[in-house]
Amino acid sequence: MSSIYAALMLWSALLMCFSYYLEDTIFHGTIYAWFVGIPLITFAVYKKEKYQYDLLLMNINKAEDPNQIVLLTNYIQKLLSRYQTNQHFQIMLDALIEVHKNTCQKEDCVFRIKKQLNQRMKKLKDENISQRDYQIQQLLGEIYQGFIRRHQNNVKLRINYAFYLLDFLKQKQQSLNEFNQIEFLSPSLDNEFIIFRYKKIIEEEMNIMQNESINGNQDIASELAFQNNMRQFQNKIERATLMHMDFWSQLQEDSPDLGKMNEIGYKINLAILQVEDLWNKMQKLTQNLPKAMRLYAKFIIEVLQDKDFGEELLEKSKMLQNQNNKMKNKQTIQIFSSDDINFEPLPTLLVQTSSDKFAQICNLNLSLCNLLGYQKTELLNRKINLLIPQIYAKFHDNYLEMFLQSNDQQKISKERLIYVKLKSGYIMPCYLYMKALQSYDENILIAAQFRTLRTFKTGCYLILDSDEAIECISSSCICNLFIDQKMISHRKIYFHELFPNYNRNEYLNKSGCVISLNLLSNIVQNSNYLQYYISDLEDQTQILFQIQITEIQNEHLDQVMGYVIKLEKVANEYSQILSPDVQQQLVIPNSSLSNFQFKYFPAKGLYLGENQDEGNSARVDQTVIWEQSSRLSEETQAEKKEKVEEVKVEKINYAEGIRTLKLFDNRIQDIEDIRMSFTESDEVQHSSVFQKNQDNQDDFEQGRTNNVFRNRKTLNSTINDQQRPKVIVYLSWTINILMLTVLTLSFTSYFLGLQLFENVQNSLNLIKYASQRNQECTQIVMNIQNLEMLRIGIWNLTESEALQYEEEQRMELNNSIFELKDANKKIMLNDLYINEQIEELHSKSVINVRISQNNFAYYDLIEATQQIISKALIVKDKPLNNLTLDDEDATFITYNLHNGVIFQYRNETSQYSLGIQDISENNINIFFIFMIVAASSFFILLLILIILIIQINQIQEQILQLFMDIPEKTVKYLYNKSENFISNLQVGEEEEVSSDFSEEEQDEIKELSRTLKSKRKKKIFKNTNQSHRTQILVITFILFAFQGYFLLNYFLNQVTYNNIKQQIPELNVTARCGSYYRLVDNGERQLFLNREEPILLGDAYSVVMNNIQLNYDVDSDLHQEHAKNSEIMNSDYYNTFQQIFMLNPCEKFFEQGFTTVEYCETFANGSIQQGMAVAIARFFENVRYIMTIYDMFYGHPEVNFSVAARGWGRFRNITQNSDNVTNYIYNLNNFKQTKESRVMQNVFIKAAFRYLLDEFVKTLKSDIEMTQTQLLAVFIVFEVLIFFVYFIVWLPGEIKMTRDIQRTKGLILMIPLRVIQKIKTIKEFISFLVHSQDK
Repeated sequence: MSSIYAALMLWSALLMCFSYYLEDTIFHGTIYAWFVGIPLITFAVYKKEKYQYDLLLMNINKAEDPNQIVLLTNYIQKLLSRYQTNQHFQIMLDALIEVHKNTCQKEDCVFRIKKQLNQRMKKLKDENISQRDYQIQQLLGEIYQGFIRRHQNNVKLRINYAFYLLDFLKQKQQSLNEFNQIEFLSPSLDNEFIIFRYKKIIEEEMNIMQNESINGNQDIASELAFQNNMRQFQNKIERATLMHMDFWSQLQEDSPDLGKMNEIGYKINLAILQVEDLWNKMQKLTQNLPKAMRLYAKFIIEVLQDKDFGEELLEKSKMLQNQNNKMKNKQTIQIFSSDDINFEPLPTLLVQTSSDKFAQICNLNLSLCNLLGYQKTELLNRKINLLIPQIYAKFHDNYLEMFLQSNDQQKISKERLIYVKLKSGYIMPCYLYMKALQSYDENILIAAQFRTLRTFKTGCYLILDSDEAIECISSSCICNLFIDQKMISHRKIYFHELFPNYNRNEYLNKSGCVISLNLLSNIVQNSNYLQYYISDLEDQTQILFQIQITEIQNEHLDQVMGYVIKLEKVANEYSQILSPDVQQQLVIPNSSLSNFQFKYFPAKGLYLGENQDEGNSARVDQTVIWEQSSRLSEETQAEKKEKVEEVKVEKINYAEGIRTLKLFDNRIQDIEDIRMSFTESDEVQHSSVFQKNQDNQDDFEQGRTNNVFRNRKTLNSTINDQQRPKVIVYLSWTINILMLTVLTLSFTSYFLGLQLFENVQNSLNLIKYASQRNQECTQIVMNIQNLEMLRIGIWNLTESEALQYEEEQRMELNNSIFELKDANKKIMLNDLYINEQIEELHSKSVINVRISQNNFAYYDLIEATQQIISKALIVKDKPLNNLTLDDEDATFITYNLHNGVIFQYRNETSQYSLGIQDISENNINIFFIFMIVAASSFFILLLILIILIIQINQIQEQILQLFMDIPEKTVKYLYNKSENFISNLQVGEEEEVSSDFSEEEQDEIKELSRTLKSKRKKKIFKNTNQSHRTQILVITFILFAFQGYFLLNYFLNQVTYNNIKQQIPELNVTARCGSYYRLVDNGERQLFLNREEPILLGDAYSVVMNNIQLNYDVDSDLHQEHAKNSEIMNSDYYNTFQQIFMLNPCEKFFEQGFTTVEYCETFANGSIQQGMAVAIARFFENVRYIMTIYDMFYGHPEVNFSVAARGWGRFRNITQNSDNVTNYIYNLNNFKQTKESRVMQNVFIKAAFRYLLDEFVKTLKSDIEMTQTQLLAVFIVFEVLIFFVYFIVWLPGEIKMTRDIQRTKGLILMIPLRVIQKIKTIKEFISFLVHSQDK
């Protein structure tokens, strides 16, 4: 239930987040999705639990999917951790055990075996782990091991197994090894993080736990890791030495390649760092590593030329070696795995304790084969009882099981005397030392090592059973008791038959007792050996022996199983009994049974070795002779070591550390420095950035410089100073300036581009507001004209219809006033600068407004519009009877909106269009300037960067040139030193290096010192290092990429602004069309009302006729501009234009709320349905036709109205007088064409051009937003590129260049101090470094 509850909570949280961001945006009904998801989530969780039941019932032996095994093991561990508080889990575990018992096919199944637990089990038992829990954990181990063998590349399975090794088995090293192997399987990023984290944790814990004292013991895995590290350590030292040889060899050439020398020097530094890191790692594992320390010291002295530190390590290694020599008797077995047994000098074997191979021999060395007389294959996988006398073999398994139960390490670690059974059947007394080893499969291996006895008296050994019958004898019984193995195997021989006076109770556990062998007994007399060893049988009747009897007890059963008897001949009896010939015969066989094994130490000129018994085999184990640790006989080796140390005479250099000082030039100086100052005055001066004039340095600086050359540690700190070189500092500042420049230009160009685009968008809004204001002004004029005509009675309406019509006109007038006021307010509040003309119209009184009949005043356009709004509000509330043609308020509006104000409205719209074009052109120029500034800045910075990179390369080159001043003999000497070291290392010599040089070396050094004082011929060098060229190319490419951003930025902006410029004329025509067509219609109606009132400051009739003609020009301009922009125009607006002008626009008009579809499609004989292009043409023809009729009526009262009207209108005497012309003209307003034009203009043309203008502005803004999105994407990519270049390319590159210079400087440490002191150029360079550090 808890899982279902958690799943429901998660589902609810996800749906809440989903609804918060997406509800009512792109999705509706989140609550329904939540309800639908509840049963699905519940079912999914229930099925998951059911699937886990299936996992427990799964037959593990037939499973193939490793993912199922991962789920199974995780679930079993979950059950183990929670079954104590959940009875259901406990039942499930019991079921798991029963299922596994029935399906397991292995004989050693963990739930079937009844043998005792091994060491690891016992350790876990101490932690209150129940038998069942441990068995389940063992089952997990079997599952992991079985499936890992089949699915070795499954990362998740192996990670779980590594956690199993770490958490349950507590095997940190094995777990670490498993993590190391998983790394080679290309794990995913999350698994890589897990592996890295746990590896670090395990290594830290192991370093803390295993940093033991000198006499402490390491576990097996740690020792194996140390041995592996030791091999790697030696390989890395060998590799570093070979690189040194390659460096000195390159320097010996006639034309050294500085580039190759620098490359080799780089590799040398890396190799030295690897050696140091591995050395530090080995020190963390253990501090007891004299062999590795001695090797490292020799490497430092011979190769790295650091004599002081090397000798310090040598002294420390000597101290550790002496301590180890004192402690080495405490432990003899040095193996830690089955593979190491071949390196053991003493006879050694390994015994398994696992249930399937209990007490079987799993490995042994050849030394044991020589001892026992067996072939190696004869003993492998055989029980250890084969090598044990039968009386011991009966209860040996019980002893082994008792040890596994008790885990008493101290009991088996003590050396004891045992009797081993040879292949011939004889027994041999040996000292046995045992050690418990932990194997990787969780089982214990018993390592047993045998050491033969050193006997100085003639004797033999017998083993008696509880009835005192002889069961086993040693081979020496043949010559002492005259019996062999065949005799005791054919019949039972009791001990008292040989020794009649034997009484066990008298001799038991006593020493020094004497017993006599009866030579007259039947057994002795019937022996074939008696005649070979006894010359005078008549005189000899007995032989005296010292006897020692020990009981053989079975501690498990607490009973005596038999007895061990040791017999030694009484002193002086040997020479009396045996004749000289027999003695000679006895010596020869004995000499053939020993072998002198030795090891030669070249450095000391000594052989160390001892005689070793071969047993019954003549084979010699080479591992015994050449084993690395040369563990032969501890006592003998220690004694000879002490003798060698006593004989060794060390040559003491009493002059070491003594310096001769002299007061010279008011300073205390080393006399060698004074001599060098004279000898160096004749050397050739080299031009270098490091050669500075030192004449003005003070005494302190000079003394400090001299101390640098006398102390290797001080020289090392001076050379490896972490201070950044100045050229790197300059380069860093240049790069920082470059990055700041790029960031500044990119951010400025991007955000300035956003601002410029915003200005263009606001300008487009201004065009829309200005067009809206023009249309609303013409709408106000039309409403006032309609009210005036209603007062005159032109409209043929009933009284109620007239009231309704008046109400509609006043409402339309009110709406137009409101929209005019809103548009004028938006224009007034906008502070965007377009051009001077717009500013003049909005801020200066340039518009001549007629206040009354003969009264004019000047206003700006905003004020003039406010005046019109105020007058329109008055007219809106004025009674209809007061709206005469002479009304000042109505006349104010009609006159000004037909003359001065309308002129400026049209001028304002045109200026807005021109201003946007100018803004677009200026914006293009701005981005062009950005591009030029960026290109100029990048070019200048590129030149600076190239100069600095060349200087860095010159610095490295000049440092490498210092090596050219080293004499060839010195170079050859250093090469030979490295070569000798690598030769000794490969041979495997272990001698300790003395801190003093031999006489031969001292002579060579003196010879080198004399050659250093002579003049040296400068070598011609070459430099194939092309890294600086690569760096210059990379920087150039990056700067071109940076410049590419500004080019792309300029290109995107240029394309967008050019498109806007090209479309602005069409936008201007579209914005003017609606108001212009209304102006033409209003002008015609105003002509009908008052021909005397001017229109557009001209004759009303002429202007109206001209405007009618201009209708066609405006419409033609609109279509021409649209055709020009068809390729660059937004597809949405292009489709909208086609829908309005060429297709049926009724659906669009209905969507905008202007009319109904039915009315639209039937109006004007369906002309609207055919597209506004047809409708507008019909509108033009109607207006032109009405003016044609007007021409027939005006000034011709005699015209027959009916004939002229042709049925399109009906005459009404509107004026109620005989003025036919006026009546004819007033009746023109009721013509069908006039009504149709009025409706078409008021509904369809107004709707069409308002919709087109809105869509046009909207699509232009959409194009701008699209460009902004593209610029944003490019800007983000560019900023990421800047981040990548600076943090991923430059910062690591700066560190690399700094390290390259430091590593190149560090190559100087390869030169010995005595050579540095003799070369002026190197000294001057180091002095320059000291001087730079002081600054």
